[in-house]
Amino acid sequence: MHKRFNSRLKFSAITLSLVISLMSLTARAHSDDAEGVAWENLSAQQQETLSAIKENWGTLPAERQRRLSKGAEKWGAMDPEQRAHIQERLHHYQNLSPEDKEVVKEQMRAFKKLPSDERKALRERWKNLPPEQKEMVRERYKDMNHDERKAMREAYKQKKREWRKHREHD
Repeated sequence: MHKRFNSRLKFSAITLSLVISLMSLTARAHSDDAEGVAWENLSAQQQETLSAIKENWGTLPAERQRRLSKGAEKWGAMDPEQRAHIQERLHHYQNLSPEDKEVVKEQMRAFKKLPSDERKALRERWKNLPPEQKEMVRERYKDMNHDERKAMREAYKQKKREWRKHREHD
């Protein structure tokens, strides 16, 4: 039963990590550049995507402008199916309990601490799963009740303790 919870947790963490990465993919490449992005320099597609924040654009920090402009660029390059999937995942995350959100965030932090080759291997493993298996994982997670999610959090805490012990011995 704990393996099922761990799989669901990994799926949620990887999905959320990919969503966040999508929105800030190239921001680090420009972190030395102190200037932001002028609204007029955004493409028509980027302006449309970011139209809800047009009035506040000039007050945003330069780093945030760069992340948002790159995210809008990536968003514009997606097909409708990809966009719908991302929106579904974001909606799902927003509806999680604060405890479940914390579990996902903690899992993401743990994922980011993994060596890049391990992160790449996990992403590749997910990418290579047949669509039916991916859907099965998604459905299992959606079907979890509060007690199952609580058990998942406890399993995660136990796994985290094991990781720490393992790292201390290395």
